[in-house]
Amino acid sequence: MHDLKSYIDSLPENEKFVLSEPVNLDFCPTSLVLELEAQKRFPVVVIERSNGFDVPVVTNLFADRDRIARMVGAKPGGFGQAWSRALANLAPAVMTDRAPVHEVVMLANEVDAGQLPISRHFEADAGRYIGSGILICKDPDTGVRNLSFQRMQLKGPNRFGASLHSRGHIWDHLLRCEARGKNMEVAVVIGCHPAIYIAAAAKVAMETDELEVAGALMREPVKLVKCKTIDIEVPADAEYVIEGEILAGVHEDEGPYGEYTGYSTHRSTRNVFIVKAITHKRKPIFLDIIPGYSAEHLLLSRCTREAHVTHRLREMVPTLRAVSYPKTGVHFHAYMSFKKTAEGQARQALMMLMGLDSYVKLAVAVDDDIDVFNEDEVLWALATRFQADTDMFVVPKVFCNRLDPSSVEGMSAKVAIDATKPPNFEGERTRQTAESVAWARSVISRQLR
Repeated sequence: MHDLKSYIDSLPENEKFVLSEPVNLDFCPTSLVLELEAQKRFPVVVIERSNGFDVPVVTNLFADRDRIARMVGAKPGGFGQAWSRALANLAPAVMTDRAPVHEVVMLANEVDAGQLPISRHFEADAGRYIGSGILICKDPDTGVRNLSFQRMQLKGPNRFGASLHSRGHIWDHLLRCEARGKNMEVAVVIGCHPAIYIAAAAKVAMETDELEVAGALMREPVKLVKCKTIDIEVPADAEYVIEGEILAGVHEDEGPYGEYTGYSTHRSTRNVFIVKAITHKRKPIFLDIIPGYSAEHLLLSRCTREAHVTHRLREMVPTLRAVSYPKTGVHFHAYMSFKKTAEGQARQALMMLMGLDSYVKLAVAVDDDIDVFNEDEVLWALATRFQADTDMFVVPKVFCNRLDPSSVEGMSAKVAIDATKPPNFEGERTRQTAESVAWARSVISRQLR
């Protein structure tokens, strides 16, 4: 069964941190997850009881890179291959009559979104926020479904403030709806199989239905059911669905909110979402994603970003080894490694990388002997293979992500650094024998028993 509960039940106990005592959902889950992260621990946190709500809350699901790979049936380090395979073998979703998400249906005056266990995460947050909702809407011209994440501030029983800050496909869809004087129908899915979350976080072509990507990742079509009040299809095994509309031409203040940059921001598109229905399983689970500068928030987004950029770059740079977006760079830094066969290749690859992803403001190219997922190695290459007067270039005033607090009018300078070995490089890396490394690891392992 491809739902959230079956996935959590399948996890080994040592990957779960279960709390049975009542927990205050304001701030406490966020503090717990960030403290675990500070200790280099990334378990799935299961809060069985919370003050005022009779629903278990799960968070930190996407905080571990190897766990994300296993979510799509891949081995550690194999997510990129699974992603490329999924894009080449899309699995169209199918309709079903079986709909656990419709076991409980609340319409009209029955709706009260305040009864959902929605957290307040950071001290400066304007209120309780849903950051884990997958917003599903349709292209007003083609009908192709789009999945995305947008922050939603609870403002009343049937009202949320929303910011479509990414200026992505949902933003484009809303502009076209507004041009016709129509509200945009949106379903907000909270809790479903993790593969659907991964697909929703991806940047794919507007004509691609992310639910087809999710089906390919799961190797089984996603089963959908029609919403009760709007013309949108949602995963039938979802935990919660909030049905409603984003109002055309209506704006009001929303925020501040703790964003992935690590800053609380007022920047918002100031949209309004009106709830028409809430449906859920009889015994639902509420999935939360810790926002801000948290491992799961950044990793959920960057796992597909890395895979997408790697896939596209390899079309032009066949010797590319890997692309990494380090957590320290909050989506704004990217490292790439490849086997250089001619001078000038690094600059060409760096320009392509920055062109593929408008978020990137610092791109670094290193040789294929450098592990780009180990930032110490990247910085070592920068220290020993790079000269600032010849190996970097700056592109001023380029479109960027507006949540970068250092950006000016939506633009940023882009810095590219070539930290690959220059011609006739004389340095040789110090190395150890395989035998001595194996011996050292064996000794350490015995000592730690």
